[in-house]
Amino acid sequence: MSLKSAFLICNYLLAGLALTCLVLSEIYSPLSALIFSAGIILCFILEQSERIPLQPATRFLGSTWVFLLLPFLYIAFNLPLLDLVAGFLVYLIFARFIFKSEFNDYLYGYLIAIVCLLVGAIFQQSLAFGVIFLCFYLILSWCLIFYTLMAERVGSKSPPADFKPAGKSEKPGSALMAWSSGLIILSFAMTAVIFISFPRFGLGFLSLNTHSSPITGFSDTVTLGDVGKIKSNPAVVMRVEYTQGGKNYKPKSRILWRGVVLDHYDGRTWASTLGTEFEARNRPGMGLNMFKVSNPTEVVQQNVYMESFDAPYLFTHGVPLFMDGNFIHLQMDKHFVFKTGDTRSGPRKYTLISDISNPGISYNLDMPEPEPLLFPKRFLQLPDISPKTQQLAESLSRNARSDQEKAENILHHFADFRYTLKMENNPDKTALEHFLFERKAGHCEYFASAMVILLRSAGVPARLVNGFVGVEWNEWGNYLIIRQNHAHSWVEAFIPGKGWTVYDPTPPDPALVNPSSLHPLAKSLDYLRMNWQRYVIRYSVHDQVEVIQFFRTSSRDITLKFKSLLNWHTLAKEVRKSGPMILALILAAIFIIVAKRRYGRFFFSTRPPLSVMLYQDMLRRLEKSGLVKNPSWTAREFLQSIASLPDAKRDLIRRVTEFYEKHRFSNSPILPAKEKEIRGLIESL
Repeated sequence: MSLKSAFLICNYLLAGLALTCLVLSEIYSPLSALIFSAGIILCFILEQSERIPLQPATRFLGSTWVFLLLPFLYIAFNLPLLDLVAGFLVYLIFARFIFKSEFNDYLYGYLIAIVCLLVGAIFQQSLAFGVIFLCFYLILSWCLIFYTLMAERVGSKSPPADFKPAGKSEKPGSALMAWSSGLIILSFAMTAVIFISFPRFGLGFLSLNTHSSPITGFSDTVTLGDVGKIKSNPAVVMRVEYTQGGKNYKPKSRILWRGVVLDHYDGRTWASTLGTEFEARNRPGMGLNMFKVSNPTEVVQQNVYMESFDAPYLFTHGVPLFMDGNFIHLQMDKHFVFKTGDTRSGPRKYTLISDISNPGISYNLDMPEPEPLLFPKRFLQLPDISPKTQQLAESLSRNARSDQEKAENILHHFADFRYTLKMENNPDKTALEHFLFERKAGHCEYFASAMVILLRSAGVPARLVNGFVGVEWNEWGNYLIIRQNHAHSWVEAFIPGKGWTVYDPTPPDPALVNPSSLHPLAKSLDYLRMNWQRYVIRYSVHDQVEVIQFFRTSSRDITLKFKSLLNWHTLAKEVRKSGPMILALILAAIFIIVAKRRYGRFFFSTRPPLSVMLYQDMLRRLEKSGLVKNPSWTAREFLQSIASLPDAKRDLIRRVTEFYEKHRFSNSPILPAKEKEIRGLIESL
């Protein structure tokens, strides 16, 4: 390959990546991408055959007049500014291929490509953009290298007639490509260091608007069937990391991510008619305290990485105790529904600390603040329903002695119904009436809506909830994947003495029965996307602190190993005086290697200190009586947690704990009499 061919290939690859950024940003359609590709290939063939570039007839290129035309088009025809700018960039790319007044014009082409990359960075934050960025970085570096080599031969001010044939008889050596690639990789590593160390404030301080994919079924007004429209779309909505005590955690109960709550139904459309309960201003990194739960038994932290879509809602699992994220304004309505007041619609990252110990109850309050004019009247509203529907509700609740029994009877009524996404309605009947008495098959919206109507007809306050069901767990990264086809509708009925109780009348979706069958390659790719969002897009000051702590610990370990190595060299100098000693060491090393390969860790297992063994023995005995030490607690914290024990037993545990702390963190010897005494204390437990 000649120097000129390598130079042109890199230039056109760079332009192709620039146009790809515009297509991935959804400014242009995939069909436009095919047209752009054909145009780039045609220009490459023409330039390789020296038919282009052409010397412009005037000093000013036509792009100057097009730039002056942009404000006129924007004001006169009210065209979208983004489309005008993107069209101007595409025009510049192809105009610079065809017309060049001097060799320096290639640099202008690189600048245009960088602008396209910046546009892509604003509107596309997926892993695909990360791959494009790496390729762009590599190819741009090669472009600059080859540009410098070509400019040395023809001059940066030479016209097309002079630089067209340049570089045809020369070849870039393999050493040049190898060294340049190594330097590019090294420079990228330095860029990564800058990225990690450069101070940042998080996306809550500065956020860029991005394109969003609209998701039906998540607004204050939802037409029956909207949720079903996205059930066939596998696009990821969010990924959730669960942790408890700093360790990965997988909830054991069914996971329902609560989103929109709707209370008014007119026979066709559901709506939320309750206003805002409170508004708060969030300081990213500080967060907001939410509800207080008495005696929480399963408190988990959920780190939610949400993709871009047009919905301001913050989905919640369990009762939120604390909330923080890259949003400034937070609202909660009287349905306990959270949403941001920010106008941007880009990807969100937020953190929840929630109690998920009672998945059957969403909230034990009827409303955040008691309002007799709203509750229960607002949750008993009914559209015009047929006498047949009213009779069904009465028959299902006739023998029930409580609202809970009514709800359970109505829930069991749907046991023989089928799940399907293929909906065929009778134009002579309402959608729900046709579902209840004829078709007896549908998806979650129909089941949930029908149950709410039957509950209200029986006098039980009820409402509809649209959200997501968590069924797909990625074992590679230990996190939950929520997709659009995991959208779900269920029912919350207010049961006296319990609160808003969760009822799900919908049978399992056959498509989601075995979500773990996802191909391992697909899981690994999603894990890469998760880490891209986690450690690149959402990289924050908290992550910088973790990186600093990691390097601090690693540097300390390396220093200790280096010191031990120096001491070993000192010892080796002394040993070198004796030949037999060296032979003995070699034989010992061979024996150790062979023994380790043969017997593994059991041959070389090391016993923990005696103080640790005795303390662990005490913990095992206490576990049999129901006293379990949290792995994240210190010995002193565990001692404080058993303050309610009788003084005699607590005194024994205190004495063993003090012995453990004294000898675990010091080199003081343990006398046989003291060991015997501690063992006696442990035996008495």
